[in-house]
Amino acid sequence: MFAARRSAPSTRQLLRTQRRWGSHAAHEPVNEGFGRSFYVTCGSIASAYLLYRVSQSNEKSGEPSWISGLISKWTPSQEVFEQRNAIHTAIMEKAATDRHLLGSQGPPEAFALRQPDMMNAGSPYNVSPGSQADLSHVVAHYQRKNQEIEESRVARMKDGKVVSIYE
Repeated sequence: MFAARRSAPSTRQLLRTQRRWGSHAAHEPVNEGFGRSFYVTCGSIASAYLLYRVSQSNEKSGEPSWISGLISKWTPSQEVFEQRNAIHTAIMEKAATDRHLLGSQGPPEAFALRQPDMMNAGSPYNVSPGSQADLSHVVAHYQRKNQEIEESRVARMKDGKVVSIYE
């Protein structure tokens, strides 16, 4: 608060001197030119008009204009366009054939593991057993093994021996 009160008189004094000395500078006469943009605009309008008049002068007599002749001189003929289109069509047909050939191939049966760490590259969570490979032969093996164990346990119980569940 005190700093603001101390700076107020100096600010008033500064504004007074600016008013006193700043008012005389605006009344001096200054010579100003048109500038570059004026001349560029005038030149472009004049050159556009001249170009239009040159292009229209020969069309009234039935001949093509100088500009039309220049354009037709540098434009390739229709045969060149036909050759380009034929080459382009042949290349695109070859690319489409290759794409269909490669796209019809199935996914690879197995991919090469370049490093041992790639065995565990997949997420271990939320993967149900048997979803990654066909494990029906493994299931059949353990079902047979469990059936044999059960048959041997039942045979021992028939003999009168007391058999523990955890054998």
